[in-house]
Amino acid sequence: MANYNTECLCVRCKHLSPALDPNIQKAYLGKCVKREWPFTLSITLQGWTECDVFEASGKTYVPPEPVAAKAAVAASGAPAAKKRVEFYYSSAQKPGEMFPCDIKRALQLVKDLQGAGVDSKAVDVASVKDRFPIYHKSVSGPDATVRPVFGAKGALVEDFGTTVPALLVFEGDRYPVMAFPRTDAKRGTIRVEQALEDLVAETAATPVAK
Repeated sequence: MANYNTECLCVRCKHLSPALDPNIQKAYLGKCVKREWPFTLSITLQGWTECDVFEASGKTYVPPEPVAAKAAVAASGAPAAKKRVEFYYSSAQKPGEMFPCDIKRALQLVKDLQGAGVDSKAVDVASVKDRFPIYHKSVSGPDATVRPVFGAKGALVEDFGTTVPALLVFEGDRYPVMAFPRTDAKRGTIRVEQALEDLVAETAATPVAK
């Protein structure tokens, strides 16, 4: 993207997702979530050289703190984004031993969510020819603080939905805010069924807005 245009967003945009990894922070401010992969725009510490007008104004861009940004949204009184749940499994292959999953139990929990009014679906990947676009969302969507199992050092695209059944939780965006199974500092590995049980309990405590 050498030539700047109105669709190539820069550090001025409100769609910047700050880099949370300390090592990445040394070189990049973060990425523009408006540009969907493979056109995601990574913003360097220097930003875009085309932003002459912005730089000339004497203003300095400061990446927003994720927690502060979420608090600001909550304080604004804006309606919460509608939650969407997607469970990926395979009827042709059993889950592996490293990340086991009770498929029958998970499918029932998905039905429980549907009955409670949550936008939920179960997808049999045995009929999905290309799983990479979905796998990529599970890797790039969740915040670094809630690291999913999927990625270069974990389950690969070949494992997605087959040896490692997956659960993606969306909140009004193209990318999931959480992907399961994932590792947690306190709970260890959170399996798909555990995540679904948490969602069912959460839904029971807080009625879904119609």
